[in-house]
Amino acid sequence: MSTTLGAQRPVHTQEFRLRAWLRTPTVAVPGLAGLLAAVITALGSWIPSLWGDEAASALSAQRSLPSFLHEIVHVDAVHAVYYAGLHLWVSVFGASAFALRLPSAIATGVMVAGVVLLARFFVSSWRLPLIAAAFAVGLPRLNFAGIEARSYAWTAAFATWILVCAVATLRGRVSAHVGWAGFALLAGVGTALNPYVGSLILVTGCLAALSAGERRAHLRRWAWASLVALALASPVILLAVLERHQVAFLAHRPEPAETWVVKQWFHDPLMAIIGWALLVAAAVVIAVRRDARLDLGLGVVALLWVVPASAFLIGTIPTLHHYAPRYLTLTAPGVALLMALAVDAIFRSWKPAGVAALVLVLGAAVPAYLAQRGPNAENASDWAEVSQVVAAHALPGDQVAFDTVVRPSRRPQSAWRLYPRDFRNVSVPQLVTPYWQRKTWSDELMTIEDAAAQHRFTAPTVFAVESDFASTGVVDVNGIPALESAGYHVVEHWKLHSDEVYKLDREGTPPR
Repeated sequence: MSTTLGAQRPVHTQEFRLRAWLRTPTVAVPGLAGLLAAVITALGSWIPSLWGDEAASALSAQRSLPSFLHEIVHVDAVHAVYYAGLHLWVSVFGASAFALRLPSAIATGVMVAGVVLLARFFVSSWRLPLIAAAFAVGLPRLNFAGIEARSYAWTAAFATWILVCAVATLRGRVSAHVGWAGFALLAGVGTALNPYVGSLILVTGCLAALSAGERRAHLRRWAWASLVALALASPVILLAVLERHQVAFLAHRPEPAETWVVKQWFHDPLMAIIGWALLVAAAVVIAVRRDARLDLGLGVVALLWVVPASAFLIGTIPTLHHYAPRYLTLTAPGVALLMALAVDAIFRSWKPAGVAALVLVLGAAVPAYLAQRGPNAENASDWAEVSQVVAAHALPGDQVAFDTVVRPSRRPQSAWRLYPRDFRNVSVPQLVTPYWQRKTWSDELMTIEDAAAQHRFTAPTVFAVESDFASTGVVDVNGIPALESAGYHVVEHWKLHSDEVYKLDREGTPPR
């Protein structure tokens, strides 16, 4: 009897200690901050129409395993890990706009919890960590990533927790074996999720070189852990290199300075002015503050997080052409930390000014938050509206025709796949090859003109969806005339945000 009780007591003691640790502010506050961040981010995420890149996510995630493998060995290997995770998600929760975007909101919560914990490593007060959390939620780049069915919110989450794990290890908060093993796993999966996350491996190496104490041991363990991480990610890295032609179009899409000054993190000029002012102030604070106890100061961590990757991608725009604002989402939590450092310094100098600065930043972030939840906020897409028009007016046996002239990310045919219930009454006679039989993510459709020439339009009523993106300079001038030559005439017309829907009846069809 005594032996049994003696064996059980340590278990109860461990359980009690675990429950007590979980209730400590060190765990509870980051957890609650992350939960609140996820909820705030998810609000209104279902409102914007899904757009082309999200169509790639949704359709890739809904393929069978053989079809999925066929796709990623030809295109989008860089997103293979995200698509695989999303496949499991949609098999349980479905593929509505809200369901597709919710994982990104969850990633924002995971990121914010990590930001709070990382900041807490360096300060005894909760003020700086919570300011950083508020800025991470409000920063437009992170907010946008949090309501988009793409992997970028998860790149920010992985980047944050890679640094949490590395700093905790370097500062002796966890054992070296556990810490570097965790780092290797996070860095490996994160780099497989998106190769740019691999920049955090170099950041961690710099931190190991700057650390006090067992510097050589830290560097040796970092090197081994980094090799393990790169080995884990190597299949995706290799395929991504082989498929680098996918982003060749960036060479023909020059980015003005406004893109990386304003749109990269801040969305609009007012937020950019405030944000850059705080970043400069943070650099000054980091330069003038001296604290021997902070061998790995939070400011140094944040600067290394933000500057090298940003400088490399922006600096190589003329040669490598691998820059897009979303690619640097993984640096945005570091931007939030730097801004928080500046505002915290204002708080320490004069609390009312600190409150004013905090309110100013969060107030300036509100317009972007609201704009990103407008019906056409995602790349000006209006596919939800297109689908609603078809659903409201189409009858069983009708057909739909799609403009195929514009580039794939703007082709309105994606509305058919993203909102399938709204197209249940219509067929698509232009279909040549469905997406799951192709090596790319989209269906192969012939032009309206070719389908009409082959007499594929036979229904009493056809709904033609024509893209109307003024900025593209490309207009399908033959779609409607081709249908009219096939014996149809326009009886109704809806001009939406970026597309136009025409209802055409065959000559002699009685009014409905």
